[in-house]
Amino acid sequence: MSLENNVALAPITTLIPHREPMVMVDRVVLLDGLQTQTSFLVTPGCLFVSDGELSEMGMLENIAQTSFIFLNHYFAEQAHLMWAQDKETLGFISTVTSVEVLALPRVGQTLETTTDTELVFTSDLLKICNIEANIRIGQVVAMRTRMKMLLQTRDR
Repeated sequence: MSLENNVALAPITTLIPHREPMVMVDRVVLLDGLQTQTSFLVTPGCLFVSDGELSEMGMLENIAQTSFIFLNHYFAEQAHLMWAQDKETLGFISTVTSVEVLALPRVGQTLETTTDTELVFTSDLLKICNIEANIRIGQVVAMRTRMKMLLQTRDR
């Protein structure tokens, strides 16, 4: 079984450091080259849901977690996991260069998120990447964004 298949079948909490109520990805759909696709069902208990709608911040967090899955996979191929039990990882969106919100997902709808990642800088302790992302709800584009993410890893 390929690493991509292992990632697609792995429980999400083995791929990201987030835990409930911050988990914003349910499943990896595709991991191919620099592109990652995930899905996420919006539930009433989601931290970013208010009045039955997922907020813009919730969508940005979904994109960030989708990107983290790609980055962890990318560095796993180089035998340098970014997130593992023996590591501390801090990741955050440093800059949002553009964002277009076209729809707010409602409870019961599924986000289909696609990210394309460009690795700008990498060292043992720091990764910087540019992300282009789209979130769809069925055939409708809900959000388009470009952002920069910083990820810092160190041994515990």
